[in-house]
Amino acid sequence: MEETATPPTRPRTDAPADRPRTVGRPRRTGATPSGNPRQEILDTAARLFADRGYVATTMSEIARAVGLGQSSVYYWFRSKEDLLRAMTGANRESLEVAHRLAAVSTPPPVHLYAVLYADVLQMCRGALDFYDLERVAYTQPEAFAEILADYGRLRAEIEAVVDAGMRSGDFLAGDPRAATLACLAQTEGIQHRFRTPAPDATERGSALRGPADAARLAAATAVRALLVDPARSAEAERGAMAALGEA
Repeated sequence: MEETATPPTRPRTDAPADRPRTVGRPRRTGATPSGNPRQEILDTAARLFADRGYVATTMSEIARAVGLGQSSVYYWFRSKEDLLRAMTGANRESLEVAHRLAAVSTPPPVHLYAVLYADVLQMCRGALDFYDLERVAYTQPEAFAEILADYGRLRAEIEAVVDAGMRSGDFLAGDPRAATLACLAQTEGIQHRFRTPAPDATERGSALRGPADAARLAAATAVRALLVDPARSAEAERGAMAALGEA
């Protein structure tokens, strides 16, 4: 069970003017504070979450790795869930891409490729496996309502693109919702495999050597499966990379 601590009161601000000012609290590791303690905690927690997993990492371990007392960490973040929300609150790149390309009437294959590429890229570059985030969010829906709402909006945006592609004849006819669920299951699965490779590293292959490689694999596979003419997959990729400024 995750240990808890009572967050300390904020320090007094009426100290004598001639007292030397220090940057942050002294580190137990002997390291000199070099920046914003809040950001140092976030960076360290992200590394530990990526290395050990969210569930296995404790607040006391984060405090030790930063070189602060546990109460100092609780000064900035009241819980591990607060840390998680702070890390994921800005991860809305794929939703922003979906909105931006919808505003300029982007062809459905290009639109879908770009959104899926951006989504996998942000998942692979994030602090933890999407499956870990999803598991925590669904067990505490009130605490993670914003994250769950963002995911719901992204799913709706992708479904609208898939539906438009089916109506235009670019995509095979079918159920847009089912196709969207298949796209997301596939892309989320690839980010998980990127983070958790097969025991034999040689089985990983060049397609998962970096976040951009994994994102291309995920987007290309999903779009190709939906296209009436799979040969147009390369065209969709070129258009998406140009739209994302990565051509």
